[in-house]
Amino acid sequence: MLLKALADGKLHLGDEDFNQLEDFVYPIISIIRHEKDRQVSFTPLDNLVIVAGDSERFEIPVQRFIENASICFEQIKKGGKGKGSFAIPEIETFLNSFSLNTLKAKSKLKNDITIQISDPNTFLSPSLGFSIKSQMGRPSTLVNASRATNFTYRISGAKGLSKKAISEVNETRYFSEKMAIIEKSGCSLLFERVDSAIFWSNLKTIDYYFDRMIADILVMYYTSNNPAENSIVNFVAQTTKRNVKDYDLDINSSMYEMMMKRFLTDYALGMRAAEVWKRDYQATGGYLIVRNDGELICYHFYFAKKFEDYLFNNTRLETPDPNRYDIGRIYVEDGFQKMKLNLQIRFAK
Repeated sequence: MLLKALADGKLHLGDEDFNQLEDFVYPIISIIRHEKDRQVSFTPLDNLVIVAGDSERFEIPVQRFIENASICFEQIKKGGKGKGSFAIPEIETFLNSFSLNTLKAKSKLKNDITIQISDPNTFLSPSLGFSIKSQMGRPSTLVNASRATNFTYRISGAKGLSKKAISEVNETRYFSEKMAIIEKSGCSLLFERVDSAIFWSNLKTIDYYFDRMIADILVMYYTSNNPAENSIVNFVAQTTKRNVKDYDLDINSSMYEMMMKRFLTDYALGMRAAEVWKRDYQATGGYLIVRNDGELICYHFYFAKKFEDYLFNNTRLETPDPNRYDIGRIYVEDGFQKMKLNLQIRFAK
């Protein structure tokens, strides 16, 4: 991404279908990377890129970034998809020629790269943190699974589940079949709590009932056996239709959609399940998307609606490893039969 951005010298705003909007272009003033204990800046200047870090300074022709960006793209297309990270010797040689050793951001940061742009709308030159997503490999996660994203439910029903039904649920692999056994036994899942008090508190910053909205969506998701219906858009539509929180949708029919978009945006820009959320946005610029054709598009936080629409229309629920997070198993606690489900959200592409 760094090579491509410097080769282009500008960022294009994208629409909800990943198309570049030609009328919204941000010239790049500089790109800043943090490598171990030093800061490295890349500044386009005429036909050169000035690379500066500590006492070092290099002047690299832009053409070399264009050539190496093309090599990188071709190598990723040829051998990278589905294989995780891999080395590209030509690119490593080029980067080492100006003492750049790593391109990986610190793992605790939401922003992968900081770019100073020239903003024609405000006539300012802000330095903005962007999170990078690529369509060239497996879609990345937005909300990563952890025990902090577990939701606990009670088994609700007059007699509860029989020992035989519990055994069937626990031995069944597919969640849709587990849910069918529970329903066939005359029972249902009643939301009890978000396992992490911190994540519960974070969800309350979206809306007082937002934790229950997510809990309802999780039940719908794990009950479904159709992967094509696992989009966030679909579950929010179902939630709106059911309207179990009894909002006056005649006044505002987008209540549930607005809440979900706010959650996705906050999570994209810094929220984490295990850390108290105070809207300390890290990815202050938004997202940079590397398309399948190698082109870059920008979803700028300044254009909040396009950014929200991108997140809302391009995310889906996913099932993490049940054994790792101890989900989908009936157990007894405080005299109640219970089950845990987990929230994990991945980009569709």
